[in-house]
Amino acid sequence: MKNTVWLLSEKLINIFGLIFITSFVAKYIGPDNFGKLSLATYIFSIIQTVAIWGTDTICTKKMSRNYNLGLSLLLHVSKLRNLIFLITALPLLLYLFFNSDTITFYFAMAVSLSTLILIQDVYIIRNDATYNSRLNVISNIVGLVVSLLLRFIIVEFHYPILFICIPIITLNLIPFVIRRFLFRKTYIKIAKPERLTRKFNYFVFYSGFPLVLSSISVAIYFNSSRLMLAAVEDTKMLGIYSVAITLGSSWNFVSSAIVTSFTPKLYSSNNSRQAGEVSIFLSQIIIVISFLYLLCFLLFGSWLINELYGLDYKYAYHICFPVIIATCFSSLGMPTSRFIVFNNGYSYLGKKTIITCVISLFISYFLISKFSIQGAAYSTLIIEILSLTVFNYFFKGGVVLKLHLNILNAKPLIDFIKR
Repeated sequence: MKNTVWLLSEKLINIFGLIFITSFVAKYIGPDNFGKLSLATYIFSIIQTVAIWGTDTICTKKMSRNYNLGLSLLLHVSKLRNLIFLITALPLLLYLFFNSDTITFYFAMAVSLSTLILIQDVYIIRNDATYNSRLNVISNIVGLVVSLLLRFIIVEFHYPILFICIPIITLNLIPFVIRRFLFRKTYIKIAKPERLTRKFNYFVFYSGFPLVLSSISVAIYFNSSRLMLAAVEDTKMLGIYSVAITLGSSWNFVSSAIVTSFTPKLYSSNNSRQAGEVSIFLSQIIIVISFLYLLCFLLFGSWLINELYGLDYKYAYHICFPVIIATCFSSLGMPTSRFIVFNNGYSYLGKKTIITCVISLFISYFLISKFSIQGAAYSTLIIEILSLTVFNYFFKGGVVLKLHLNILNAKPLIDFIKR
């Protein structure tokens, strides 16, 4: 719980930046350019997922059980991440250079550099897996404050729009430098024989392959409505929808911090029953948090959008409600997927999310073509419901269904707290 408090403190500052400082930027550059920035961010979030190759999940699980082995694996994966990133990012940047406007290309360049820095930051995983999230929090806060201050200065003094690229890069660069410095001060070198290195290569590739398929599919179906909206409509609509996504999913930082903090405990459980209790406990907390946020947004959401973003973004208010509910289902998927990973369901997750990804593209295209931005929101909701429920219930004879049926039962929560 102490670890969770540290995570929450960071996310609170992060949300402050997303909602307040980013709103100044959105108002300053307008929905069209804000949509271009959002599009670049979404595209490189998919590339980031590919480059990580499932190593975050693999290394967290290994470090929860064997610190030295997990750390050796963690330090080994950075080269693999670099290689995959270059293979996937360079063709895209070349395409944007020849086929997009100047603002879109420079935004993409800035986001790509920031993403490259982030995928090298393996120290995040080490700190989370060893309950040292305070190190991540402190470094992230420094980077975030500097980035937000730069954005505020750019808007306040009316610098050119392209200056926004600077805080995009510093957001990940500063925390990376701090975490690397702190790690090197305490790092004790672990011998990695060549034989072990080859073993790591095979292990990472085969274990990470289903995870990366799963993660890519998640990234695509989570962003399919946004990408499809940009294709079917325009970047202005995407800019408005991005504001709805920001506000509708902003509460997710609480559940994400709690799940991240309890993940090592779930993976170190003695059996499936104990892992299920942790998953149920996390799911119950997520449901309570989502209900409270939905109530608060119903009361103050319209005022918040008008004050922070202006009249150009007023339609985002109605879009936020299905997004909030979709975020609830997406958040519930975090403890569920970790429960499946505990039961060695890597392959199942890979197959399930590929199917979800394909179906999401059809659902998004159909609803967005018919209902525009509203269709984007409701397609996200439908996809998240299917992903959490129906598509998980085929795993190991319906063990996830049994897990979900116990979410409204207080007994697992009481048993978990007592233990």
